[in-house]
Amino acid sequence: MRFGIKGFSAAVVATGVLTTTACSSSGTVAGPSADTSLTGTLSPTKRTTSASPPPTTRTTRTVPTTSATSSSSASGSGVPLTTDQIVKVLLTDKDDPGYTYDPARDDKTVAHTPEVLTAGGRACQTFVDAEEALSTKYGTTAEVDRALTNTAEAHGIHSSVAVLPTADKGLALISDLTAGLNGCKSLTMSRSDGPVTMVPTALQTLMRDGEAGFVDYVTIHGNTVLMVFELVHVGTAVSEVVLVGPVTDDKTSLEQMGTTLARLSDVQVERLKAAQGINW
Repeated sequence: MRFGIKGFSAAVVATGVLTTTACSSSGTVAGPSADTSLTGTLSPTKRTTSASPPPTTRTTRTVPTTSATSSSSASGSGVPLTTDQIVKVLLTDKDDPGYTYDPARDDKTVAHTPEVLTAGGRACQTFVDAEEALSTKYGTTAEVDRALTNTAEAHGIHSSVAVLPTADKGLALISDLTAGLNGCKSLTMSRSDGPVTMVPTALQTLMRDGEAGFVDYVTIHGNTVLMVFELVHVGTAVSEVVLVGPVTDDKTSLEQMGTTLARLSDVQVERLKAAQGINW
């Protein structure tokens, strides 16, 4: 989780993408615009932008109903994982050749203090608190965030799992994130080297029971990157996979990004199910 400021590995990935893009003649970096329509199979539920979000080509994942999920966890499936167990679930360089990561830089801290927004309002605060799996709201017991980078292609991957005390807390997190996302148009946070502005947009085809997906245009140092998130509730945990890259309208690049997100999210979800002994 942790897409905020403190120790957030996706911010590290985004900064790396911006640095690589600035040093390369390839890759288009542009801020979102509210004047042109989106294309692609993942259409947003609100505002539009000049850069199309990546379409995904995944068959529908089978997800149990809320009652089934809660019952499964209560009967012994979905036992909360430890930090060491989470590390084995996260994505690695073997899951997508060309990416590298340093396991020593995995962030194993839990967010205990809410991020302070300088702009955005209550809905955005709800959205950020949920995305960061804030312990004071959800009782988060463990979390690990990992950054993988591909400097040659100016892309990055953020792999994360947060563990909650019960399945109901995981469902509440997804529900709060969805509600906050629907009311949050843009937000700004302060950091030591300058403000970070985010423009999140829900992806309708990923907004379903126990799951949420969104595009986020993140502006750092005046430059914008495209981040695409998918969060999935699994037992007593929530899986999050984020792809980060330059803002672009290239159809082939966007399709590849969407396909990669779907595949990697499914890989992490399956590992998380196996680790918790969940069979659905």
